[in-house]
Amino acid sequence: MKYSISIRSIHWLSAVLIIGLLTLGIYMTPFDMDNIEHSESLYFWHKSFGILAFLFVIIRIINRRRHTLPGLPKGMPQHEKLAAKFAHTALYVLMVLVPILGYLQSSAYEFSSGVHFFGIDLPELIPDNQSVFEITNTLHKWASYAFIAVLAAHIAGAIKHRLFDKENDVLNRIL
Repeated sequence: MKYSISIRSIHWLSAVLIIGLLTLGIYMTPFDMDNIEHSESLYFWHKSFGILAFLFVIIRIINRRRHTLPGLPKGMPQHEKLAAKFAHTALYVLMVLVPILGYLQSSAYEFSSGVHFFGIDLPELIPDNQSVFEITNTLHKWASYAFIAVLAAHIAGAIKHRLFDKENDVLNRIL
């Protein structure tokens, strides 16, 4: 049984968006005040697409609740079913947590030009506060690294089942 077309579409749009955001995040963080114009442009796009990714997550969660999801293959070993459940739960937690931390980080940073969504200025949730910024900055960074690790495991698991466990080809359900 395949996932519904809406779940599959949102999954792949989210995947492209999230992988792009994680890649951009890694690329842009070394820039500092020596290249402020380039840096501000990258942060503008990262924030805008980060808000968009968060909106996709909300739509994704609502959409998943409206559809019956296919179960994992009966022949899949129990430890792999547990790993899949853990990975999916972790991915959803991180899809919510990372953008919230980014928003809080941007709100707390005293030199931030605000939180932007493609030219629309969004409200800053908290006042400028260097201590809060440092905490949320660290949490956003490490949650993003955790996201990369879980995402890599998720992709590796899907490829493993596609290539080596053809009877448990879970990737076909989302294609």
